[in-house]
Amino acid sequence: MRFRYPVAVALVLTAISVPAASAAATCTWTPTQLPLPATFTSGTVDAADSQSGYAGSASRNGETTHVVRWVNGQVVDYGTVPGYGPHAFVSGVNKFGTVVGHTNAATGNTQRAFRSVGTKLEVLPIPAGAEDSYANGINDAGDIVGEVGNYVTIGGSQYFVRKAVLWPASAPGTVVQLTAGLPSTGQTLGKGIDQDGTVLIQYYPTLTSSLNATALYLWKAGTARQLPTPVGNTQVDGRAISNGRVAGASSPGGLIGTVWDQNGAITNPVGADLMLSINRTGQTVGWKVGPSISITYWVWQGAAKVGTISGQRGLYVSADDGSVAGWSRFAPDNVIKPAYWRCQ
Repeated sequence: MRFRYPVAVALVLTAISVPAASAAATCTWTPTQLPLPATFTSGTVDAADSQSGYAGSASRNGETTHVVRWVNGQVVDYGTVPGYGPHAFVSGVNKFGTVVGHTNAATGNTQRAFRSVGTKLEVLPIPAGAEDSYANGINDAGDIVGEVGNYVTIGGSQYFVRKAVLWPASAPGTVVQLTAGLPSTGQTLGKGIDQDGTVLIQYYPTLTSSLNATALYLWKAGTARQLPTPVGNTQVDGRAISNGRVAGASSPGGLIGTVWDQNGAITNPVGADLMLSINRTGQTVGWKVGPSISITYWVWQGAAKVGTISGQRGLYVSADDGSVAGWSRFAPDNVIKPAYWRCQ
């Protein structure tokens, strides 16, 4: 699954042993810190538009997490969703600055998908009976993809069951459950959406497990095409889609970074455990887990590694302008700050 709480994940990852920074394979990747709103102390970049801008989260001492966007290096504070809890997290942004993600309810553990309208945030509609919702991606047309879920009782036990949904730009205020062309049993997640409206669907074969996805589908206008599963692998994890390519991982028991091209042909970027993001040229970012559970973030073009971003840093985004982004620690306070890198 995609990260639900980017700032929290970053804080956990920095507690893991991380090796010293090392040189890139073909160039030097130098971090540039992005500003935070006044009084905010930490943050991450979690998405990129196609106009050299970014979106992400800013946190103030764990009390609140705001949605923020960076335009020409300047930060714009979108705040939180009125009437909902103090934390909001970003999963996507398009070239027009519409940001999507999820927020927590004012009380309890319920999550609700949101989008921005201007610089204000509003929740997205959910189907009758749904309890939770997540927006996981948006394209430049304004189509938003994600998932909704509710608890069901099976054999005397409760399970949280999820279904992929689309909030179409052509019908504002509506939500469509994606079922046509997909398996009629199990669970589905809408993990991302391409510029042509193709949705990346992750499929789980049972209602009682949300841990082991067995298939990825590309869904468009009611037709679904299953991506091939690498030979010898039984599990897949789709993280991103761009220009017909899909990035994620496959697993026969341990993660292997995997990229599917427009024809479904499979590439395993050298040394990768998990691909997190892909841009329109096929540049990807992801990670490798090393000794003592150390994490090294890499940049690839196709199968070739072209950069290593290690030290107290993390990558979540491969932007269309060739930059990569996430978080880094900067002097003098050494706190997690939003950052981007360019190949130099």
